Amino acid sequence: MDQYLTELIDRMNDTSDWPLPPGVSSSTTISWAALREAEKLDNTAYIPQLVTFINAEKDAKRRKSAYFTLAHIGKNTNNRQAMEFLISRITKEKDKYMLSSMLEQIGDLEKPAGTDLTPLIEAVKSSAWQIRQSAIKALSRSAEKTAEAALLEVISTSKNEYDLIYANMALSTSGSPASLPFLIKLLEHKKQDVSGTALGAILKLGDASNLDLFREQLEQGKNKFTALHGVIKYGDEKVVPDLIRRVKQLIAKQRAIEAISTDGKTEIIVALEFLVQHVAGNPEIKKLYELLTGKKSALLWDREKKWLQTFRHYFIV
Repeated sequence: MDQYLTELIDRMNDTSDWPLPPGVSSSTTISWAALREAEKLDNTAYIPQLVTFINAEKDAKRRKSAYFTLAHIGKNTNNRQAMEFLISRITKEKDKYMLSSMLEQIGDLEKPAGTDLTPLIEAVKSSAWQIRQSAIKALSRSAEKTAEAALLEVISTSKNEYDLIYANMALSTSGSPASLPFLIKLLEHKKQDVSGTALGAILKLGDASNLDLFREQLEQGKNKFTALHGVIKYGDEKVVPDLIRRVKQLIAKQRAIEAISTDGKTEIIVALEFLVQHVAGNPEIKKLYELLTGKKSALLWDREKKWLQTFRHYFIV
């Protein structure tokens, strides 16, 4: 194997700077730096070398480092050989922590139609939660329909909330509209993380015919931020009253937590970005702006105040 790869795996397993002095972050260690380096690799010439190394290596820690490196090269290059080899190795490893790590990495890889997912589907049946739940995640990003079938089996039969959460999340990238009836049933689940991930998957897999579902969830459901995204994604000017009503609910009292989406926006900002497109000829939106910048201003987060200041010209016309 290339000397660079050998040395990289050595550094990934280097513990010469452990234990760390008090107050020193693990991000300063040799192994941490080597792991971050491996995450960036995109040289496909390393793939057959790592395959050969893994097949021959007896040391589990070094194999684990090689799997990690191979998975990231596969992710960075969308390489099918790396993905299929990693899946094939699920039946070779026995340690549940090793398998969990491998399965989590496989979950980040695109799996096109025709991929043999049998080792992953068998792992979903494991009694060890570390393996089972990582295997559920591993079925993410799968165009192969056996993944969807296996995930629907999970959400139809499992009573474990984490099984359900991870299956919902995997279906959002591996499912089809055929999954929607199963996901809709989970909207009434008593655990909010289960109902929330189900609604998130519906948002990814659904279409405009699901608008009424999102409007209902915005009004009465437990996952209003996700529901708001659905209403905006599929709605038009007819949903303006829904959004105005939701913003008023949010400013009825001081919110305890500043909930933000992955793009750094609060629920109010997301709603306002839609409402500003329909402000012309709609006095109710202008009244909402006056309410937000007037007596309810103290209830807004700083980023919301900044947004209103930046886009005030759309409301003052």
